[in-house]
Amino acid sequence: MAKKYYNKDDKTVAEVIVLGIVRALWWLIRLPFKSFNKPKAGINNIDRNYILKKRSEINKMLNSENEYEIKHAILEADKLVDFLLKKKGYGGHSFSDRLRAAKEFTNPKLYEEVWKGHKVRNKVAHDEKDIKPQVIIESTQKLLKYLEV
Repeated sequence: MAKKYYNKDDKTVAEVIVLGIVRALWWLIRLPFKSFNKPKAGINNIDRNYILKKRSEINKMLNSENEYEIKHAILEADKLVDFLLKKKGYGGHSFSDRLRAAKEFTNPKLYEEVWKGHKVRNKVAHDEKDIKPQVIIESTQKLLKYLEV
């Protein structure tokens, strides 16, 4: 009768079963921590084109003589900055939460300008009457500066 020699790499049935169980357990342990279909933070070309398109719309509104279009421009600029903050991966439930999260990664002067622009936007959104169109235009331009970075 011929001797059967075993290769070192051959595994017994028990080893294969134990290895399978360990792999299955490892997969189950990691499962809750996986992010399924979660987009990575950052902007892609589609987002860039969207931002450019919205910026040009906002600039058209700013050049208008209509006071309501000027007010609408700051609301749109604020939404656009919020969109960018979300795309960059800053967390929070509101614009101000996301802006605070971005503070340490943003130029301090730019951060303050965006914050001031957001405050004027809040005044416009809550229908305060004493805001001059020039202040709204300047604040909108401050918000748009964030998009240049």
